[in-house]
Amino acid sequence: MEAETGQVVTARSGSNLAATFFCLPRETRRAMATFYGFCRVVDDVADSPSLSLAQKQEGIAFWRAEIARAYQGGSRSPLGKELAAVVRRYGVDREALEEIVNGVEMDLRQSRYRNFAELAVYCRRVASAVGFVSIEIFGCRRPESRHYAEDLGMAFQLTNILRDVQKDAAVGRVYLPEDELSEFGLGVDDILHQRWSQGMHDLCLFQYLRAKHYFARSLRWIHPEDRRRLVASEAMRSVYEAILEKIRKADFRVFSEAGHLGKLERFGRLVAGLLGFYRHQSPPWNPPRQVVVLGAGFAGMAAAVEATLSGDRVTLREARAEVGGRAGSFLEAKSGEKLDTGQHLLMGCYHQTLRLVSRLGAERKLLWIDPLRIPFRSAAGASVLEAWPLPSPWHLLGAFLRYREISWKDRWAAIRLVGALVLQREPLLEETAEEWLRRKKQSRGIVRALWEPLCLAACNQDLSRASARMLATVIRRALLGSRKDSALVFCRGNLGELLASECERLLRFCGGALACRSPVSRLLFAAERLEAIETSGGERWEVDQVVSALPWNVLRALLPEGSKLQTICRSIGEEPILNLYLWTDRPLTQEIVVGFLDSPVHWLFSREKILGRAAARGHAYAAVISAAQEWKALSRGAVADRVMEEIRRRLPQAAEARLLHSFLYRAHGGTPSLSPAECGLRPEERTEWGNFWLAGDWTNTGLPATIEGAVQSGISAVRRMYWTVREKKGAAPVVEKRTLEEARW
Repeated sequence: MEAETGQVVTARSGSNLAATFFCLPRETRRAMATFYGFCRVVDDVADSPSLSLAQKQEGIAFWRAEIARAYQGGSRSPLGKELAAVVRRYGVDREALEEIVNGVEMDLRQSRYRNFAELAVYCRRVASAVGFVSIEIFGCRRPESRHYAEDLGMAFQLTNILRDVQKDAAVGRVYLPEDELSEFGLGVDDILHQRWSQGMHDLCLFQYLRAKHYFARSLRWIHPEDRRRLVASEAMRSVYEAILEKIRKADFRVFSEAGHLGKLERFGRLVAGLLGFYRHQSPPWNPPRQVVVLGAGFAGMAAAVEATLSGDRVTLREARAEVGGRAGSFLEAKSGEKLDTGQHLLMGCYHQTLRLVSRLGAERKLLWIDPLRIPFRSAAGASVLEAWPLPSPWHLLGAFLRYREISWKDRWAAIRLVGALVLQREPLLEETAEEWLRRKKQSRGIVRALWEPLCLAACNQDLSRASARMLATVIRRALLGSRKDSALVFCRGNLGELLASECERLLRFCGGALACRSPVSRLLFAAERLEAIETSGGERWEVDQVVSALPWNVLRALLPEGSKLQTICRSIGEEPILNLYLWTDRPLTQEIVVGFLDSPVHWLFSREKILGRAAARGHAYAAVISAAQEWKALSRGAVADRVMEEIRRRLPQAAEARLLHSFLYRAHGGTPSLSPAECGLRPEERTEWGNFWLAGDWTNTGLPATIEGAVQSGISAVRRMYWTVREKKGAAPVVEKRTLEEARW
């Protein structure tokens, strides 16, 4: 190949990169054809099946010498002479060309990578260095474009590695890092022998997410002054993102042709990428940031994931030893079991939460009850609120018809209320749930059997104090959506472990970190920004952008005295929840969950049914008492006695049950108080400090204080950060975009 020109080699290659050159000016196109021809020839030397190792090394040495001659004069090959002309005209960095050769040479002596740090060196040499030369030929002058080339090269090469797992394994090469293989219970032999497993799926998922991080990161490095010069590389982006998404849609079956695009498909992606590039105006300047998220509850984890997949490097700081916050887990010493900080329940209408779980590959940790089925017990006996397995709204009709706790008058009242919500007749802002239901002429039967349990479960307040707007939102989302929206969803394990390892892994894979046992003792504000945070250990951290996902009753102690946000935090009350964990000598119920009507105890959950395993001792249950102000002064023993008395009264088969052990978890600030007045106090994501943002179920999400509200708030805080334009003193304006999808060229 030494006798061929770059134009000939490039024309013959049919590669993704070469296909984008047609959109470049003539001289730039010729220069890129020469450069690509050089890259292709060098790569072919290393990959040639007909050359011996000595011949390959000789060929690599020749091209390394040709690079030197391109800068010193005396190139020997036609391609070398073309390359010398390109070097002179465009001022190409010699180190970048040499790094490309170094990267290709790595394939001769290295077929395994111990960790991502080693792999990153390879990726930067064989891909990012190509970008460094390309942006010089394109005429880019902004220093940020070098960061763009580095991150886009990383994204391209990570995509190549996923696409070519099978092909590389056939020649004995494994690019996936060995320590990451081990983390998922895999070894090099699993790749070489093409063994498919759940671990392989999960490994590839996180390689995919890492590539998405680099794609997003590179996009945000594009400076408006250089944007038009990057048309070819942005067209190439559209092709490689299509490859990556095709791998995902194939469920990461990388031992197949999952990620390969046909010529027509590739051409279509190129055309779509170019049309999008020229159709849309340049987005505002938005470089990646160092983001600190305070608090690793569901709001904090959602914010950290959103920021990471939008290209930021994120540090998630948590005061406790484990993540989860008010929906976390802990070890109970006497039983030796891990318990949740309250038995939580998700629903199918928790769209943002379920999307987050799916995004991180944790769906198999969930237990679905679809269609909706909730057994209730009252003085009248047993009844079941059970939806039909039909599409909406017929599933709800079945639930109303078969629920024996309500009469036909009650059913008609419920239909009227549902009709009002369908017609967008919202409650008044100042109305309590009780006032709204009375105004809507809801019968006592439907209130006690449906609206009151729903209000207590979702709002953690009784009808006389809860916001009518919050209850209406719950009804609309849980009952008026699809059949799946009304489904009950449980975590099959401890809730604190639902996303813990996945979130930590994503941050680590993308250059961030999760720091537990790292409580913040001070927030140091100066003028209109947060300058630094201090930990209880005396460490001081300068900050760029900060998202606080701390509860309102924790955050208020860290804010400047008299600040607007501190005043809000002090004005929001708190609602307690009691969770009594029970171990009995015999089963209390065969149901996963039972609701109690006309009872001070509201819900009983079978932990054995949820976890799918027997308890270490006896039979394990969790009783939940919402809006538990009247229980706050009772001792654990008194609470256990009252709860067991109520269970025996409501469940005949529990009449002879003996309590072996109990543990009371008091969540004094289980949720914020969201009365109509307090709903009006809920703050937005943006604060009075330019780089300090709020997340948490207590912020103005439009939802009750649920896990879904927490997750939504974390995502919204990061997106609001990206919407907001700030003029920083001594710096260029910072504008961050809405979502990655909305910012595609």
